[in-house]
Amino acid sequence: MIIRIAELPIKGDWNSCMDRAVRAVKLSPLPDVIVFPELFTIGFVLDRIAEHAITIQDLKNSPLAEAASETGIWVVGGTFPVKTDHGIVNMLPVWDNSGTLVHTTEKVHLFKNMGEDSVFKEGIPSGVFKIRGVTAGASVCYDLRFPELFRRHALNGARIIFLPAQWPEPRLELFRSFLRARAGEAQIFFVGCNLGGDHLGVRFRGGGGIASPAGEMLEWIDADENVRDYSVDMNEVDRVRKRIACLEDRRPEKYGVKA
Repeated sequence: MIIRIAELPIKGDWNSCMDRAVRAVKLSPLPDVIVFPELFTIGFVLDRIAEHAITIQDLKNSPLAEAASETGIWVVGGTFPVKTDHGIVNMLPVWDNSGTLVHTTEKVHLFKNMGEDSVFKEGIPSGVFKIRGVTAGASVCYDLRFPELFRRHALNGARIIFLPAQWPEPRLELFRSFLRARAGEAQIFFVGCNLGGDHLGVRFRGGGGIASPAGEMLEWIDADENVRDYSVDMNEVDRVRKRIACLEDRRPEKYGVKA
């Protein structure tokens, strides 16, 4: 499987950012899956979130849905502010290769240090889903610090996790360490797509990647500026688990907590 990570910066308005995303989808040679960063069309401009929040129907009709249909690529669409019955949430959409919205999940843990909880509601996590026949999970940015969420995905069969993010450059090494840890502890692939460029005076500059089931960062090929392609051999999950059966060796009854 070829997975493309498009760590695009926020430049211009919503439509400009979306146009760059669509161009990244269509870059040749085409990948199997493309992933975008968290809130890549607007960022954390908190006083504009409510004004620009969209609906599920808007997601179904998104230019990224059309791009997926035109190219036959699966799109893990970063995140968008989306109106729901329980308020505006930070939602991750997934479109299949026909352009159908097949999965969504919501950011569970809000980063209160920057006031995210003043405009977003705590989200409801979704379960696993299939992407090109592979069981997958997805979550968002700050959720990465809470391994219980990803353990649940792994126990429900996930072999790969997708995580759009906005981790600032000073914490980039920690971000990558968490990607490796989450991958290694569950023996899965873990995809982290970070925001590129600068935003609201903060340096991001991308720097995400894909961690293997052995906890190693994969090599890549540059497809364009801020866009990288990775070759992922999903059979590596089984090979690593045959060497060390971490999930089989769990003893949750000994941990003193419900796990």
